[in-house]
Amino acid sequence: MASDQDDFDAWLQALPDKLEAHLSDVVREQAEQLSDAQRRALQSLEQSPDETGHLEESCTVVRGNEPTEWVVVAGGDLTTGEVREGSGVPYDYSEAFEFGSSHQPARPFFWPTYRARKDDINEALQNAVNEVIND
Repeated sequence: MASDQDDFDAWLQALPDKLEAHLSDVVREQAEQLSDAQRRALQSLEQSPDETGHLEESCTVVRGNEPTEWVVVAGGDLTTGEVREGSGVPYDYSEAFEFGSSHQPARPFFWPTYRARKDDINEALQNAVNEVIND
C-alpha cells in the first residue's frame, strides 16, 4: 500500500513533465494572441500605397529551441531587400516601421503591443502553473 509520502514523491516526480507540457501550450497560445494583436496593430496604421502587406504577413510565431519556447517574430525574409538597388546591403523595412528612419517616422507595432499585453501574458502563465500544481 502506498503511503502519503510515496504519493507525494510520485507527484513531485511527475510535476516537471506536467508543467512543461501545459506551459508549452499556454506559451504558444499567448504568443499566437500577441502575434494576432501585432497584425491588428499594423492594420490600424496608415499605410502608403506602395506597401505590400508583407510586414503583416511576416508576423508569426515559431518554435524555439526549448519545449516551452515560442518566439513572436516580425520582418525577416518577407520584408528584407537591398537598402538601395545594386548595393548588396540588406535592409529589413520592419525596423523602419518600428523605429522610424530618415525617410519615415516610427510607426511602432511590435513593442507597444507586447507592453500592452505583458500583464495578461504573465497572468496566463501564473494561472497555468497554478492549474498544474493544484491538479
